Formats: sequence, C-alpha cells, structure tokens
Amino acid sequence: MSRVHEVGHASAAIPGDVALPLPTGDVAGLRAAARSLGRAASRARATATMRGTLGPRLSAVWTGDAATAARSEADELGARARRVVEALPDASRSLLTYAAALDHAQARIRSLQRQWDALDAEHALALLRIAALPDPTGAIGVLVTERARSEQAEGRVRLSRTYAGVLDDLRATARRCARLVARASDVTFSSGASASAGRVRSAVTGGLWFADGVVAARASRDAALADGLMARTVMAGGRASGGLTDAEVAELATHVRARADDPVYAQALLSEIGADGLARVLMAAGVTRSASGADVDTVRELLGAFGSLVITGTSHGAPVGTDPRTRAQLASGAALLADDLVAAVDTVQVDPVGGGRATGAWLLGQLLSGARTSGDRRRLPGRFARRAAAAAATAEIAETRDDDVALAHGTTLHADAGATFASWFDDGSRTGDPVHALLGHVVDDPAETSALLAEPLPDSEVPAGALANSRGDRITLGEYLVRRWVAYEANGIESHPDLRLSTDADLARLLSSVSTATDEGAAETRSRVMLEVSRTSTHAMLEASTTHLYSGATAPLEHLVADWLSAMRQNVDAALSTPLLGAAPATGYVRQTSGGMEPWLDAEELTGVVGALAVDTGMGLRAKDAGAAYRRLVDRELRAAQDTAERGGDVPRDVVRLGFLDQAASAALVAVARRQDVLNRSAWQGLAEAGHVIEEIRRGSLAGLASTVRTYVDGGTTRTADDDLVIALVRSDVELAQTELDDARRAQLVTRIGAVTGGRADVLPAVQLGAARAPLLLTVAELRAARDAEIRAAFDAAVKDGSRGGATSAAERLKQRTAPTDRVRVTSHSGDPPIWRPRVGSIDLSRVKKIEAHEMRTAERLAALGHDITFLPPTHRDKSADGLVDGVTWEFKAPEGNSKDTVVRNLRKGSMQSPRVVVDLQRCPLSTPEALRQAEQALARYPRLESIMILDQAGIVHERKRQG
Repeated sequence: MSRVHEVGHASAAIPGDVALPLPTGDVAGLRAAARSLGRAASRARATATMRGTLGPRLSAVWTGDAATAARSEADELGARARRVVEALPDASRSLLTYAAALDHAQARIRSLQRQWDALDAEHALALLRIAALPDPTGAIGVLVTERARSEQAEGRVRLSRTYAGVLDDLRATARRCARLVARASDVTFSSGASASAGRVRSAVTGGLWFADGVVAARASRDAALADGLMARTVMAGGRASGGLTDAEVAELATHVRARADDPVYAQALLSEIGADGLARVLMAAGVTRSASGADVDTVRELLGAFGSLVITGTSHGAPVGTDPRTRAQLASGAALLADDLVAAVDTVQVDPVGGGRATGAWLLGQLLSGARTSGDRRRLPGRFARRAAAAAATAEIAETRDDDVALAHGTTLHADAGATFASWFDDGSRTGDPVHALLGHVVDDPAETSALLAEPLPDSEVPAGALANSRGDRITLGEYLVRRWVAYEANGIESHPDLRLSTDADLARLLSSVSTATDEGAAETRSRVMLEVSRTSTHAMLEASTTHLYSGATAPLEHLVADWLSAMRQNVDAALSTPLLGAAPATGYVRQTSGGMEPWLDAEELTGVVGALAVDTGMGLRAKDAGAAYRRLVDRELRAAQDTAERGGDVPRDVVRLGFLDQAASAALVAVARRQDVLNRSAWQGLAEAGHVIEEIRRGSLAGLASTVRTYVDGGTTRTADDDLVIALVRSDVELAQTELDDARRAQLVTRIGAVTGGRADVLPAVQLGAARAPLLLTVAELRAARDAEIRAAFDAAVKDGSRGGATSAAERLKQRTAPTDRVRVTSHSGDPPIWRPRVGSIDLSRVKKIEAHEMRTAERLAALGHDITFLPPTHRDKSADGLVDGVTWEFKAPEGNSKDTVVRNLRKGSMQSPRVVVDLQRCPLSTPEALRQAEQALARYPRLESIMILDQAGIVHERKRQG
C-alpha cells in the first residue's frame, strides 16, 4: 500500500513521489559491479593458476624443498580460486538480472507517481467546479464533493495495489538473485560472516605461505608509496618556505619509525625516493645548518629513523616466516639498494636553503650513528659495510684534491668542543667519522676482518697515484687506514699535532685478527700493511711537523709489524739470497713457506720496513737510538738464533739476517740525520744571505740593494766565500754522530750474537754479508774526510776571493764570482782517493737561449768542483745531450722522486740523449748508496749507457762506468 493509506489521509493532497516512493538501488552501480565480476572472471581464467599450468612451470625453473612447497601452494591456490571464479559468472548474471528488474520497477513506479499526481489534480479541479455552481441549499455541493473524494480514494487504492505488486515482484527477483550471489560467497566463507576485501583475501590465500607473502608485501609497498609521496610533498613545501619545520620533520620521522623494521617497506620507500632523494630529505631538514628549522632532538630522531631504515633495507635477512619468494626479492632489493648507497657516497650534496654542503659519506655515517644512538644495535651486511667504507675512503682522498675549501671533513657544520669531525651526536670524533662508523658494522670474525682489510678502494676521478701503493697497485682499505692521517692532514687548513683518528684503534683491532693466519688473504694484507708503513714513514720523516702525527697513528702497528717480520724468516732469507743486480721487482705479495703463506717483500722493500721500525722520533740535531719496535724485532731474532744454536741448526743464516736488519736500520737513521744536516746548512745559508740584505738596507743605499738583488738573480745566492767557510765550520754534522752511534750499536749487537751463539768465529763475516744486502753507508773516517774536504774547499775559495782585492762590499765581491762556492771533493769511484780541484770552472751559455733552472744549478755545482761546462743547443732532428763537461757530452738529470726506480727511469731517458748522464740529487731525497745501487742496475740493464756521474746532496761526485 501507499504511504497515504498507511497514515489514514486519503483525501490529503500528497505528491506522488511521496506517496509512492521509488525503491532504493543504483542500477548503474549494479551493472558496473556485474561487468567487474565478469572481467575478473575472464582475467582469472587466463592465469596460469586457473589453467593449472603454474605448478609445472615452477618445476621447470625451480627445484628443492621451497620449490616443492611452492608448487603445492600453487595447486591449492588454483583449486580455491577456481571455486570462486566459477561462481563469478552466475553472480554477475544475477546482478544484471536484479539491475534490470530494479530499472523496470523504478520505471513503472514513476508512471504510477504520475497517475497519482493526475488523480489529485482531477480531484482539485472538481472541487473548483463545485464551488463555482449556484447551490442555494448546499446539498448539491456536498453530494458532488463526496463523489469526488470517493473517486479519488478508489484511484489511490488502485494505484497503491499496483505499487505493492511492483514491489513484490522486485523483492522476489532480489531474493532469487541474492541466493545466487550468496552461493558464490559461500564458496569463500560462511554466509553468517560479513563480507569484506580482507576477509576474502584471508579466505582465498589464508594458510598459503607464498600468497600471504604477496599480500603482505603489497600492503607494505602501498604504505611506502604513500610515505614517499608525503616526503616529496613536505620537501616541496620546505624549499618554498626556507626549510622544513620541526613539525614536518617530526611527522616524517614518526611515519618512518613506525615501519623501520619492515624490510619490504624499507626497500620500497628508499627505492621510491632514491639515495639522492634521501640525501635531499636530510639536507632539507637542515643537517648542515647549525640552526635549522627543526629541533636538535627532532633532527636526531629523523637521522635515527632513516638510519634504521637503511640497515633494514640493506639487510639480506628477512623476518621469521617470510616466504622464499619474498625472501629472494628482499635479497635482490638489498643488493640494488646497497649499490645505490655506495654510488652516492662520494656525491657532494648542497642545501638549497642554507647553502650547506655535505658528502654522501658523512650523511651515511650520520644515519648509522643516529640508528646506534637510538638503540638499534644491528649491523650492516658485511659486504655493504666493506664497500661503503672503501668508497668513503676514496671520497676522503678526493676531498683533499679539490678546490672546495669550505667542505671540511664531509660537512660545513663546525664540530663542537674541538672534535675532529662534525656530528649531530655526542663524541663527534667517533660519531662524525663515516669511515669509523662503517668499520663498526663489521663483525669480529677473522674471515670478515680479512675481507674488510683487503677491500680495494673503488675508482675515482682523483689522480691514480693517490689510490696506488708503493708497487703501483690499487690500495686496499687496510693500506688506506695506515696512511689516513696523511689524507686528513692534507685536508686541514692547519697542522694537527694532536690528531687522533678513531680508525687508528680500529686498524689495530682489525689487524690483530689477521696477525697469525697463514692463508693467502691474511698474508697479503700483512704484506700490504708493512709496505704502507714503510711508505708513510718515508713521507713523515721528510718534515718534523708530520713525524709526531706518524708516530701517533702507527705506533700501535709497529709492534705487530715487527712480529710479522720476525715470523716470515724463510721469506726474508729468500729475499736476501736473491742477487741484487738484475733482480726483478717483487710481483706477488705472498710466498709459500713451510708454515703456510707468509708476506713476500724483496730486499729493498724489507729495508724500508726495517727503517720504519727503526725511526720513530723524527728529526733533531742529535743522533738517535733505534725505535722500540726495531729493538723488539732484534730481540726476537736473537732468540731465534739462540734456538737455532741450541738445536744445532744453521746459525749463520740467522746472523746474516741480523746483519741486514742492523744495516737497514742504520741507513734509515742516517738518512734522517742527513736530511737534518741539509736543513741546518740551508738555515745557515739563508741567515747569511739575509744578513747581506739587511746590511745593504742599513746602509740606506738603494743602488747597493738593487745590486744585491741582481747578484742573487744572476748567481742564485748572495753568500760570499767567507760565509760558506763559516757555514762549513759551524753547520751540524748529525750524520757523523749518527754513524758513530750506529757503529756502537752494531758492536753491541755482535757481542750479543756471540753470546747466544757460543762465540762462533764466523759471526762478524755473516753480519757483514747481511749488511751488504742493505744500502751502503759511508764510514766514520769517510765522513770526517768529507767534512775536512768541505772545510778545505771553502777555505781555499775564501782565500781566492780575498786575494782578488779591490772589492769594497759583499755584493761587489759576489759579482766577481762565476759560480757558488760549494767546493767539495770529487772521486772517480767510491773507493778511489779524493781528487782536489782548487779552481772554479766556467759555464758557457753562448750557444743556447734558455736553460732550465735545475740544469743551471747542476752546472753551477759542477763548475764549483772545477769542471768547465758548455751548454749545447737542442737539435730538432733527434735528441741531443744538454752540454759538454770538460769537452765531453753529458746529459743532465735532476730527479725529484724517491722510489726504488727513480734514478733508473731518469737514466733510461737520459741514455737516449747521451751515453753519459749526470744525476744531480739536489732535488731528490734518495740516499747516495741507494742512488748508486740504481745506477749500477741501470748500467746492467741499458747497454747504451757508458758512464754515470752521481752528484749527491753534499756535492760529492760518484762515477760509475761500464767495465770492458
């Protein structure tokens, strides 16, 4: 019935849409749902799961227990899905049927509504007509009105019954369709349960490992995409407003922290924003600004949240219960994410708001420090930690070789309380050091430690030499940790005498795990570390300012190196027994011994290592004792010799080794002493030259001052012969004092060897045999004779200058000189008696237009020894010699390096221009014995060489000629 009859107001004027309301329902929505079910059924039937071919396909490409489980689940999922999919067409048809019935019912009811409204309109018109008729008594009006009301009521009843019939038909259709739809639902879950998407998924995939994994992963990825969109939106607003606010940073940190332990979410979010996007988020939060828009604790929370996210995303592990498919996807995603993060380590990020700059290495270190501070004790995967640490080391090397003076140790944020590195967390020297932060993620396992130390540094745009070791090979992380203080000192704007790097302690800890291993990897690491200690020692001893830094950085290592060197006796003996001349440079880093693999170094490299152990106190105007690590090495070798003697073994072999160690230590100590003498002489010479300038200034003579300047430009010095005589008398002679101290130490060593070997007669010859494999040194007598010769030559020059007369000032006397007054002895061979040349030679420049500065200096030094030099013009047809020395053609070379083949390389080039080559060591820190050794090697290697003249730092000439 209609609503009018229900309330008892048949004659009331009620609209038809109120009296006969339309049945509720969305015809278009029902038809769309039906089409959706049809499409879903069609798509499902096309899948391998529905066709039943998924299982065989899995068997073709996957085997094992996981594959068997996956196939079983695929079959079960197919069976469940088929029951549901087969019911979908009936459900779709039912929805279409009900949609058609609803559409038809609504159309009929709209027609009934129109009839209802027409009936009411007719009733109202009848009443108007009655009112217009003359009816004095009113009886006619009453009758007509009652008749109109009766007709209206009858019409409404008729329409209401029709309306009720339409609704009854629609309800019957709805019940039939509902039963068909319920039949499809009953396949999935009981009819008593309420339907939902989650309940359907649970019913279809519940209990299926792989399917549940897919569903869970989809939810995590959806959350990651939403948070990634939020991060981009926040950053876009931050760029427009001048940085992120505290509330924005806090909201982002909260979202990330909520799912920081979900690996699928972590990988999806980090992949969505990318490594570069992660860096931009941190920069927008103000990590390079001391006063950012966010609170310090909020920034720390953000760093900790994203740090945990990085650890989770790069971890190859997965939560317990993760299906193999998702586990494999996580492993692949972790590898790709690690690649992206490593590639971003050397990228310099710029804050678009504050202009701050930070390297990717520093940002990664802050993320890891933040995670650790927030209580996350998990570690990065070992492989990722190794690669990232090596990349951070390369970035640090590159940082010392660019022009970005504002970028300090990875960020422009000033470190607090004098900390070495900038950091948002306590103890900036540790938490702000990205290399240290990454090393802390490597577990204390010998295999992991060995792999970490052997990790090569990746390619970079920096010069290749900066990433090479002493053999020219790519350096490893272990080698870089030895030399890291060099890179840091080069990066600083001032000296850091108290520099303490946390990685020094890390290196000592890491090396302890490879100290006794005899596998090839551990032995190679020890070999590389020893070579790097030798290399950095050579670098440090060139300046007093770096000696203290070197000692602090490598002191914990030197005792380990001494123990390693003592443990590789068989390889040391093999190296010492290899002929010196013609020996090929060492190619491998390890060599098999009776006890396993041990480091392999040639005799020259062993000399450098022993020298690094012997020199640990830097330079000074006094002779120095050998270092503690060297003494430890000698004590161990003496105990080994005693053990050999007690069991009747080959004692001379141990004594030869001790003789080599002693000579190598002496060579290193003498080299330091010689450098100090050179510095002391230079200081006196500078003082003398400054004195002449001051003298002219005091006189107030501009002409005299100009003459002094011209004299310096023309002759290279303003010193007089009297000055050189005084300098020769008062300059230091640390080399002589050091040689005397070394002789005393050697005598004590011989005595100790005799005591432990029972006073054998062959001790001294064996010591001398071992010493012959180390650099040769001048004896005390030779040094004294050289000093006497230097003083005599200076005296003769002073007498000769004084006999000229007529000179009224130092400048005028200097203008009469043709060359500097460094006069020292000349020898034809190192063992020949001195040949005195009291006269000063000449230099003829008439044939040439331009002379290199080092060539002119070499000519001056030769002229000071009495030689006549004539420079020859270059020819364009072929290479020619630089000049004539006493009428004979010679090529001049002044090398600058200090490697084991510096002289050899220069002689090879020089031999292409002349068979006779002068090698001037004025710019080269190589010792004279080492230069002579390389000269002899070049004579043996290059037949075109006939004669080599070595002019050492002291001005002494040593000549080597081809025999026969």
